[in-house]
Amino acid sequence: MRTNLEKHIGSYVLCRGWIGGWEDMPDCSTRRLYIKQPTIKIANPELIFEEQEKISTEHHINLFVNHSDLQDYESNFEIHTLIDFAGFIEKYTRANGTTDYGIYPAKQSTLDFRLGRLVKSIDETLRNQFSEEDLSYLSSALNQVRVLREELDASGVLLPTFKQTKEEFLWCLDALLLGLTKSIRRTKGMLSSREYRRSQRTKKTPLEEAGDLKERQKASSLRKKELRNAFKDL
Repeated sequence: MRTNLEKHIGSYVLCRGWIGGWEDMPDCSTRRLYIKQPTIKIANPELIFEEQEKISTEHHINLFVNHSDLQDYESNFEIHTLIDFAGFIEKYTRANGTTDYGIYPAKQSTLDFRLGRLVKSIDETLRNQFSEEDLSYLSSALNQVRVLREELDASGVLLPTFKQTKEEFLWCLDALLLGLTKSIRRTKGMLSSREYRRSQRTKKTPLEEAGDLKERQKASSLRKKELRNAFKDL
């Protein structure tokens, strides 16, 4: 019996353990995950997981996850792989009438994953030569950052901080908001410059250039023929 969890019923916790197996239950669109040696800690958005207060490390727990939510877990769902998850401590009754305590999974935040992917994409865009498409992307990225910022504000204390704290999330998002705003303004100025417009004048493809050369050769041959005929008449 997981008596260490009894004093924390209803608490939001962060957990880390190893996948020992699973069973899909098609009737209720749920996967039952057998998690070995889960360490359960009191969630604190100001601290990363390693620094949070530990409640206990249990022998195992069963984690019931809806199939539609599986994509939100940063796990390959392979035996003996590590898995992080957040949830609430709940009391439940077994079929034989005995009671115990377990973790009811909360909706897993994907903010950390989406922010990391966005930062990488923005970095790759800013490393390349700018174009109208890049300006459009940067504007879209700015909107995405605003959405993530709103999501972070709405999370309150229910924020998984396995890799970075809420303060670090805020710092990164605010830095992106400032940096993207400046980059968009700078890019707009560059794209409207005379030098850029001149560089973007329509250029002919190799096939078009070859066609022009052929036409010039024809014109040259015709002109030579006309000159030879003119000399004959002199």
